[in-house]
Amino acid sequence: MLLIGIGLVPVLAGLLPLIEGLGAVALPAVFGEPQAPSEALRRVLVTSLFALPTYVAVIAIGQTLVWANRARNQEVRSARAELRALRAELSPHFLMNALGSIAQMAHVSAERAEAALLALADVLRSGLSAEEEMHTLADELGAVDEHVTLYRELHGKLVYRREVGDGLWQQQVPTRILVPLIENALTHGAPLPDGTRQIELTVTDIFGALQIHMSNPILRNSRASRGLGTGLDQVRQRLAILYGDKGCLTAAPNGDQFAVILEVPHG
Repeated sequence: MLLIGIGLVPVLAGLLPLIEGLGAVALPAVFGEPQAPSEALRRVLVTSLFALPTYVAVIAIGQTLVWANRARNQEVRSARAELRALRAELSPHFLMNALGSIAQMAHVSAERAEAALLALADVLRSGLSAEEEMHTLADELGAVDEHVTLYRELHGKLVYRREVGDGLWQQQVPTRILVPLIENALTHGAPLPDGTRQIELTVTDIFGALQIHMSNPILRNSRASRGLGTGLDQVRQRLAILYGDKGCLTAAPNGDQFAVILEVPHG
């Protein structure tokens, strides 16, 4: 529309003599005597000729801004919808294992089964109530603690070591970004010789980014523990949407350990 408005200038300017001529012919017919085109009429016509393209240009610019704003809003809505879809909640595999263990436990000890159900309820409640895309590291580690508590109620032996650097507890991280990592460690991690499972988690500040390192023992040549599958892909996609190339995730076996390193920038 802007180009159309600009293009109208020479066209309308070329019509000015014709309009003046028509006025010279039409005015005598109306008023009965010859009259020259008035200077006022000429000024009105000239002003109108140059005002019209400006008016069209203003409309075009306004419409362009409206379209751009709509496109931007649609992009934001699409990104938010994708983030909600990618946000890792309790995996069906993890949930089925927990329910199966509770069902077996109920035949042995009703009290233990009740405690496990309460722990599972805490995990589910935390997942369902997490609406914000970002929250503090303290909140995120609280979700990890709930999974650890549930596992201990179900299976007993679990050593969970955690170390967090000074001043990092209130840093913002994506909500439930560690959930698929702790679920994988609890599901696929190999027990120690005495049957105890072990998970270590450290959080440090590396050049303006939070580095979250999680590791657990695995059986050598165990394919089940060498990847996080869909959960890993979802975490990477969320990082890409939120941080671009500034967030990253690496996961690989290292001897008898499976290590996951998550890096997110912080302010």
